Amino acid sequence: MQRLLILVCAAAALGGCASTRQGYLLKIDNGQRGTVVFHDGRNSNQGSVAAQLGNGEQCQGQFNSIPDQVTRNIESPQEITSEDTQVGVAILQCASNHVVRCNFSREGGGPGSGQCLDNLGQKYSLSF
Repeated sequence: MQRLLILVCAAAALGGCASTRQGYLLKIDNGQRGTVVFHDGRNSNQGSVAAQLGNGEQCQGQFNSIPDQVTRNIESPQEITSEDTQVGVAILQCASNHVVRCNFSREGGGPGSGQCLDNLGQKYSLSF
């Protein structure tokens, strides 16, 4: 049992805390639903994102987030013990000259939601 625990801890340390969150992009004006996948990096504050819009168009990009609400150490208030929520932005490059920007909030490294706007003036609702 102790060996198994050591093995699990070693694997977690080597792999970091990377995770994947799947969700959808809903085009506001006509209800077309597309898919989105957030691939967290090791620190979950940045990573890659891929989407397929409701019309089938493929998009790829990156996201970054920062702590929003945090829990601090009572004995050392400058020390953050956990990120309760994050706010962030994702930039997706789709077809040539088509860019989608999403602003989102989420639980620390977890599920989230937001709003997106592309350079053609189209609005989307984001959930992941």
